[in-house]
Amino acid sequence: MMRVPTTPERALRSASRLLGRELELLEIFTAGQHALTFLAADGDSEVVVRTFPPGDDAVARELAALERIAALGPQVPHLIAASADAEEPLIVTTRVAGSTPDPAADLVDVAQQMAAALTAIHELDGNGLPQAPLTPHTGDSAIARRAQQAFGQLDLSDRVLSHGDFWIGNALWVRDEITEASRLTGVVDWSGAKHAPRGFDLAWCRQDLVLLGSPAAADSFLAEYEARLGSPISDINDWDVQAAASAADRVETWLPNYHGIGLTDMTAKDLRHRLDEWNASL
Repeated sequence: MMRVPTTPERALRSASRLLGRELELLEIFTAGQHALTFLAADGDSEVVVRTFPPGDDAVARELAALERIAALGPQVPHLIAASADAEEPLIVTTRVAGSTPDPAADLVDVAQQMAAALTAIHELDGNGLPQAPLTPHTGDSAIARRAQQAFGQLDLSDRVLSHGDFWIGNALWVRDEITEASRLTGVVDWSGAKHAPRGFDLAWCRQDLVLLGSPAAADSFLAEYEARLGSPISDINDWDVQAAASAADRVETWLPNYHGIGLTDMTAKDLRHRLDEWNASL
């Protein structure tokens, strides 16, 4: 996993120079490991600063995605400034309302809201974004062999604007003070957006819901998406197998991401057990 070789203080100075005004660090966001992301303010407004490892092209990729997703309005970040400097690439965007999900949130309800959000994302034009590099999985594990066998059954032609890392930690939420239910307010981290088959995002999110401990939520997510789309996803099982093969040798390394969104009781053993059970059911 790439690490960002900088500090919040240095990134804050760089963002301040880029904007031409002094920023104050308010909060460091701990979900995710690829970028250093934090909330800052200039006294009048709040902005989100994201900085990436030297030489990373994430800023250019995110700029291309932000232009495409602007139609989603306040549910997505909007560009304020960016620097693709090879030594310290960073991007400054508006803040999307909300925060990490409530650890006690009803996962079936969460899944249905994420399906609604993903349906809207997939309605956008993904032409011109990087094509997802879709090739059969390598390796000789049982799940890798299954993924290789299933690859030929995938519908690779039905391409959409794909978020690329659509999981609960890249969605923002607010808690209703009356009902105490969680409401999805936005989707962030667009540096991995691609022009890809819709099954990629679907399987990735379903697997995340399973890793959170709720295969029922994964099924509810799919049902809600299909209802909104108006047609079934006939190859979803084959996509689930692809996602499982991608996670099989690294799922434990995702534990900091889950701890970063407040699920501090989760263990690497939990992730492995849930993934193995899911794989066995596919």
